[in-house]
Amino acid sequence: MRIEFAKRRSAAWWGCAAVLGAAFLVMLLFNVLTPLISDDYSYFLRFPTHEPVRSFGDIVQSQIQHYLQWGGRTLVISLNQIFLFLGKGLFNPVNALVFCVSVWACAKLAAGSRPVHPLLLAAVLGALFHFNPCFGAVNLWLCGSCGYLWPLVFCLLFLLPYRLALDGLAWTGVKPAAGMFFLGLAAGWGNENTSGMAVLAAVAFLALVRLFTGKFPLWALTGAAGSLAGFLLLMCAPGQWVRFEFAGSDGRGFLTVYSTRIMNATHTLLLYGAWLLVAFGALYGLLALTRPGAKALVLPVVFCVLALAANYALVLSPVYYIRSFYPVLAMLVCANASCIAALAQARAQTARLLRGALAGALGVVLAYDLLVGGYDILSYYTMRRVRDEAIVAAAQAGEEDIATYAVFPYTRFCGAWGQPDIRRDPGNWVNVNMALHLGVGSIRAVEQHYYPFPGYDDFSNTVDQEMSLALE
Repeated sequence: MRIEFAKRRSAAWWGCAAVLGAAFLVMLLFNVLTPLISDDYSYFLRFPTHEPVRSFGDIVQSQIQHYLQWGGRTLVISLNQIFLFLGKGLFNPVNALVFCVSVWACAKLAAGSRPVHPLLLAAVLGALFHFNPCFGAVNLWLCGSCGYLWPLVFCLLFLLPYRLALDGLAWTGVKPAAGMFFLGLAAGWGNENTSGMAVLAAVAFLALVRLFTGKFPLWALTGAAGSLAGFLLLMCAPGQWVRFEFAGSDGRGFLTVYSTRIMNATHTLLLYGAWLLVAFGALYGLLALTRPGAKALVLPVVFCVLALAANYALVLSPVYYIRSFYPVLAMLVCANASCIAALAQARAQTARLLRGALAGALGVVLAYDLLVGGYDILSYYTMRRVRDEAIVAAAQAGEEDIATYAVFPYTRFCGAWGQPDIRRDPGNWVNVNMALHLGVGSIRAVEQHYYPFPGYDDFSNTVDQEMSLALE
């Protein structure tokens, strides 16, 4: 019996290694093919000047001024500037690895202390890839990855000990308490809705740990305190109020403003998360029929509630940027995956069929996404490289005001999706910062260039009209 169990455990380990290894190689390639985009050029500079960052001391000074004058996302903006200073060649493999950690962490939160099944891991990977409305902007774009992927990973890793405590993890002593405080600090000091979700999740899991174990471990308390401290550092930054004032006031009435925001958040949730919500309802219904233990029934609901909280927290923001959907997606995936993991305990044969069906279906979708997304990423990289080399060549030839063209992606898998490229006005911040980085006088876009893409053959009514707005 022990030998058979050891064989199954070894097979699961190698299967998971194969899934994550393949994901790492693909993500590494995609990161290498993603050039610097929009805000990346801004963070080459020492805030709030146009002077380039020349040392780690410059980064520290830049972050102090950024915290005081523009926003509280000190941790993630520091990551931006550190990676840009050290070089994108370092960022590419590290970021690919962090994405793989996010996939594993979502699956592990679902499985708990039990080994993660390779098919469950494949299903989580497929869901995180396919249902992300701006995959490239939060997983490939350097600034977007540091701002959204990395805070999410801090949050997932922070929640993992709480989840494992429900399965018997028993940490004691000062070291785990100190470690959890700093991990909580990182989870709470990321971006607004991800970090707010981390604080809420810490409170929820503290209650679950108390309910199912009868204890309040020291490390769980210090972790929750750390997440709250990080969130307060994020939200109480003087720069947050500067940004709030910069955004301006809304002349509409209170009820109009917030009812509109609630409707927008609901629309976003249904637009990008409807299938995951439907799947959760079906899987949870199956799970309830098996009459599992209370813990198996409660955990999927907790993850689903955290997803809803992360979504509707953005009602407090004047704008719901689609990049902020990432923690919502992750928690919905955890909710579905935890149903499957619980079914595996109650009905092994049923769960095996479900895992296989979901992994197979999402595998086909993932293959299609990789084909379409890979073509877009490669094409955008090629167009940008040709364009940027032409700009540098023109500057070397003595041109001061360089007229060139804008390049835009077609799909959400490209890192430039939803990000501004150079515009008509040479004084626009994107143009100015790119010109400083490339060492040229000024840059302006006078036209747009396209590359062949299946399904886009009428530029007058589709892509051309849509993207011409970005030149303004």
